[in-house]
Amino acid sequence: MDFSALENILTDYDSFVVTSHIIPDGDSIGSVLAMTLALRRAGKNATAVVRDEVPRKYSFLPGAGDIKRYFKGKCDVIISLDCGDEERLGFDSKLKTYAGVVVNIDHHKSNSLFGDINIIESQASSVGEIIYHVIKNMTNIDLDIAQCLYTSIITDTGSIRYSNSTPSCLRILAELIEAGVKPDFMSRQIFEKRSIESVNLIKLSLGTLELFDNGRIATISITKEIMEKSGAREEDTDGIINYAREIEGVEVAVLFKEKEEQSVKVGFRSNEWVDVSKIAEEFGGGGHLRASGCTLEVPLDEARDRVLNSVKKYLAGERAWME
Repeated sequence: MDFSALENILTDYDSFVVTSHIIPDGDSIGSVLAMTLALRRAGKNATAVVRDEVPRKYSFLPGAGDIKRYFKGKCDVIISLDCGDEERLGFDSKLKTYAGVVVNIDHHKSNSLFGDINIIESQASSVGEIIYHVIKNMTNIDLDIAQCLYTSIITDTGSIRYSNSTPSCLRILAELIEAGVKPDFMSRQIFEKRSIESVNLIKLSLGTLELFDNGRIATISITKEIMEKSGAREEDTDGIINYAREIEGVEVAVLFKEKEEQSVKVGFRSNEWVDVSKIAEEFGGGGHLRASGCTLEVPLDEARDRVLNSVKKYLAGERAWME
């Protein structure tokens, strides 16, 4: 990876905003905090901005309480992390309204290359893996930065269970542990704490589980009614799709989340051979080989019908892009 252009910007400019996508996850929050802390350690003026609520399970991370929801001023550079397109950052105006230089660092192969500098490494496990190399050249990776980078990598690889787990990320994790990270503490904070509302959400969501195509497709549907009845938050839906994906014989799992009467967020996961990013791209979305998503501005029933039809055709080999 060539970081020379980015390193020049980090050296030449003084004020930075570090941001990531709405509905943030562990990679986005961990990488935003790690980069922000590193810039500050290097003597820069750096502000972390995420235009959405930070999930409670990441509130223990150093600097999490300093993340701002809005940014109205000006800065020299905006660094976007883990975001495939500019719109998903959630800013009110184009990024160039706020900064003279836009840096786009991502690992989604469907990235729209919206930056002045674009560093896209689709083979990386996470953005945390990418920026580790940048930060290492900027400053010492202390425990605070190490915890944030560890969160980034460990969440996007599913605790090193997913196919995107790379030799590189394993070596980095070892170095972060040497820097003082405690894997048992991190796992407890990130993966092993649930509110009663989130448990209620799991219970109600699993009641919608359906199998199709001789058990090769599994779906879960989370309606607005289920969210209201469970009392859960948006962040509590994280990971529910894996209950469908882990069923023996399932190749593609699909999670439908009803946002409004005419808006449905769809998540895809696959196990062995289906490139679900191609299915998501058909509906204007994107992502990774084994994990992707999209949003359909239609009622839930219509979204289910259209998506299931597409997945079934993919599995049957009827899509031209399967060839």
